[in-house]
Amino acid sequence: MRPPAALLPLAALLLPAASCIEPPKHGQMEQAISGLAHLHSWDPGTQARGQYAYDAVMSWGPEILPALVAHLTDETPTAIRDEISGRTVVVGDVCFLLALQISGHSWKEFYDDGVFISTALENTLFCIRWNDRASRFKVQSRFRKFLPEE
Repeated sequence: MRPPAALLPLAALLLPAASCIEPPKHGQMEQAISGLAHLHSWDPGTQARGQYAYDAVMSWGPEILPALVAHLTDETPTAIRDEISGRTVVVGDVCFLLALQISGHSWKEFYDDGVFISTALENTLFCIRWNDRASRFKVQSRFRKFLPEE
C-alpha cells in the first residue's frame, strides 16, 4: 500500500530530522576550554589529569590548538590558587601550557613577546610571568602563525 501523496512532502521534511546530526566541534571545544575555570589543582607531574575539563581538552589532541590559542588572553580565574604567593591561576595560563604541550613548542620561542616561565617553583603553572596584558596578545599572534591554515 502506498502512502497518500499529501504525506510525501512531510516525510521529506522529517527524514533529515530523524538522522543523528553531530554538534559543531567548535562549540564542544569552547565548552571544554571554558570548563578549565573549574580546575582546582595542578600537579607538576600529572598536571590536572583526572579532572573532567583537563581530560576533555586533552582528548581533542592537536585539533583543539586554535581554540586554546584563542583563549591565551582569557583572564578568567580558575580554582587553582598558590597559597604562598597568593596568586590565582587564570584560564589563559592553563591554555598556554596546554598549547605548548600539544604543539611541542617551547615557551622560550615566545620570550621576546613578553612571557617568561621561571624555575623558582616546581609547579610550572605558578611560574608563568607576563610582562603586561599586551604580551598575551603578542604571544597569541605569534602562536597563530604556527597553526595550520584552516
